[in-house]
Amino acid sequence: MKSNHAFDLQSCFPASAEPGKEFASVTYSNVAFREPESRADQTRMMSIVTTAADAGYYVDVFRSRKERGGDKMHDYFYHNLGQTLTLTAADGSDLNLQPTEELAFAGAHLYAYSYLYDKKMVATGKDVKATFRMTMKEGDDISMNLWMKGEPEREVFTALAPMTEGLSRTPGMPYNIKEQPTLTFVARQHGEAWNRPFVAIYEPSSVKEPSSIRKVSYFDAAEQTLTDFAGICVENKSGRIDHIFSLSDCSKTVTYQDMQVRADYALVSNEYAENRTLFLGNGTLLKASGVNIFADKATNVLLEKKNGEWYVTASAPCTVVIGKKKVHVGTTVHSTLLFIQ
Repeated sequence: MKSNHAFDLQSCFPASAEPGKEFASVTYSNVAFREPESRADQTRMMSIVTTAADAGYYVDVFRSRKERGGDKMHDYFYHNLGQTLTLTAADGSDLNLQPTEELAFAGAHLYAYSYLYDKKMVATGKDVKATFRMTMKEGDDISMNLWMKGEPEREVFTALAPMTEGLSRTPGMPYNIKEQPTLTFVARQHGEAWNRPFVAIYEPSSVKEPSSIRKVSYFDAAEQTLTDFAGICVENKSGRIDHIFSLSDCSKTVTYQDMQVRADYALVSNEYAENRTLFLGNGTLLKASGVNIFADKATNVLLEKKNGEWYVTASAPCTVVIGKKKVHVGTTVHSTLLFIQ
């Protein structure tokens, strides 16, 4: 915090300097960082996926490992506004959290850990779900929903942190932020967190605009040697199903069912109501049930079917094959109509 150690931008979409009136339905950034104190290598891939005019979610894949091995633990913190925080298994069952004195300076960690209190913890390899809830006076309570993949040697915590000064002067807040501690979720991975990264989906919702996600699950690559791969399946109530691929090395090829990807990041949705979304992030190959995307060099390609019409945005030339139609695509800053199916 407050250091001068910059992240290295590995890849992103769209480019930050690109002008445009539309917000792409898939955006992402992939950054790398060498943490100098512990000499840990870290990467973080974050994405916004828009699934409808009023629906969408965030993807967060955080990898961390010490340069020379000997990893003791890696911690993932998330704070959110609200008055209540619940943490359960992803299926809604109780995790039986217990009071703990972990996350403290006495454990040879950062002194800042000593500011946490009312800490509760459980050791579990289960997938978990956390819900931060802000009670609104008019009854339209707002929630942030967090799903996180479970891993062996994982512990999860709820805790209270000092109040959030930066937002205490925001008008219209339903409670006095200066008088309320900040709700905190922590996941601790014993050992390395590179082949067992922190993999999370976030979705905001409210009473009037409820969650659009029906289920979040995870999948492994067919290639057993790809230990650093993260696969996420997000099922929406609309019938849309997204398969998300995240790799730490875009030169590797990953296969799952009828899908094949060579990229940092990729998303493949099914077809629903004549709509479909496919995204290739910093990659050269994406194959998925009737659609193929090829590129000679790593590029970003957003391919969308909207009401039977196919549109494409590409940061470098590529080839798109849909059914029996083959189209060579040049660099396109904005979404371009390919053809009507």
